[in-house]
Amino acid sequence: MGSLADLIIASSSDVQAIATSEYPLGIFKGINVDGLDPLKIAALHSLFTATDYSDLLEHYQPVAEASATGPWLIKFPDELTAFLADIAPQDHASTAAKWASTDQLQGEGWSNQDAEQFLAQVAFFAQTAAFEGKDVFLWIYS
Repeated sequence: MGSLADLIIASSSDVQAIATSEYPLGIFKGINVDGLDPLKIAALHSLFTATDYSDLLEHYQPVAEASATGPWLIKFPDELTAFLADIAPQDHASTAAKWASTDQLQGEGWSNQDAEQFLAQVAFFAQTAAFEGKDVFLWIYS
């Protein structure tokens, strides 16, 4: 299902520590989200903002990397974190269905259930990050 990745909640000042860590989930609050990647997140972002997907890709470049071959750390744009934090649980299924219909998810065979599972996790982490005054990061290690 794609890349190996973790969602991490941390402060922007922790970027280098996350990027160079062998296992940031041992240090920072986070969960495994294998299969999630910046292209899929940008597709979700595009749904919330009605902004063309290609115009959002610049926001999904690594903010840090351990080396040129990874791992890479991607910060969720604040706008996306705010949208995710505001999704009501009863809206997860309809939002996930729209997300699952994007080329980025269909290209990897994601079902509505796959999208809903990931959306629920990402939305929960966005809510937690907003509450704690922190950011959401995607740490991609393969």
